[in-house]
Amino acid sequence: MVTTLYPVAIFAGVAAAVFFAFYGVWSGINARATARVHGLADRLDRGGIRMSAQEIVLTVSSAVAIVWISILLGLHPSLLVALLLLPVFGGLGALMFSYFVNFRIERRLAAFGEQLEPATRLIGGGLRVGLGLRQALAIVIDELPDPARHEFRRVIGQTNLGASIFDAMDDLARRMPSHEALMMARVFRVQAETGGDLARILDQLADTIKDRRHVQRKISALTAEGRMSAWVLMLIPIALGMFITATQPEMAHALFYTAIGHIVLFVIVVLEVFAYIWLKMLLKVDV
Repeated sequence: MVTTLYPVAIFAGVAAAVFFAFYGVWSGINARATARVHGLADRLDRGGIRMSAQEIVLTVSSAVAIVWISILLGLHPSLLVALLLLPVFGGLGALMFSYFVNFRIERRLAAFGEQLEPATRLIGGGLRVGLGLRQALAIVIDELPDPARHEFRRVIGQTNLGASIFDAMDDLARRMPSHEALMMARVFRVQAETGGDLARILDQLADTIKDRRHVQRKISALTAEGRMSAWVLMLIPIALGMFITATQPEMAHALFYTAIGHIVLFVIVVLEVFAYIWLKMLLKVDV
């Protein structure tokens, strides 16, 4: 009787160990996934993308699945190659979406940075004619387009919900990270603690922002040749591939319909991606 209970006891012990191990691992995975979703939601908000993180994940997954199925129906690869292509396309889809979000964030941050100087002068002018700080911020909402209008409207909305205007400005500097936005938030808080002519301080801050933008535009002009050279180097393999496809049908057939050709295309795509990342890092200048 006791002997017959040994397998049941062993099975129960193994099942309990697997369950507790899975529970411990799952809690960590769930915490990381939740943090990733919240981080993605913050990046989407910073880039002005009006979609939830769940909708984005579903859209990217659907696009990857459609491309993968189209490749299977068009090229008829072997089972092993088809299984290997799925994570490859998944990684490329995630990489392309990440670069799209980064592009939107950079463009929106650049637009907001260009609007900070007139926004600072508008706030200083409103304070100089006797308006309160909230009323001066409302002038920015009336006079400037998005993204400044949207972000300063959120500041006013947070103050309507009970937050202090200094905390709301700190949150603005966190949502739209830049040295200029951080300086503006710190100016409001330090002036409230130490006193002084806030309108004059904001005018000086506007002059500082103007000088920084002048330096950034000069850097952009000096690196324009390097950026154009990078684009030429990136487009040469694509142009060469199109030329070979048009003039050498046998080579094009071997490139698109054989396993060695697929490997060559994959290596080319990987090298192009790494070349783009490397050239972008070389041309990046922090101010």
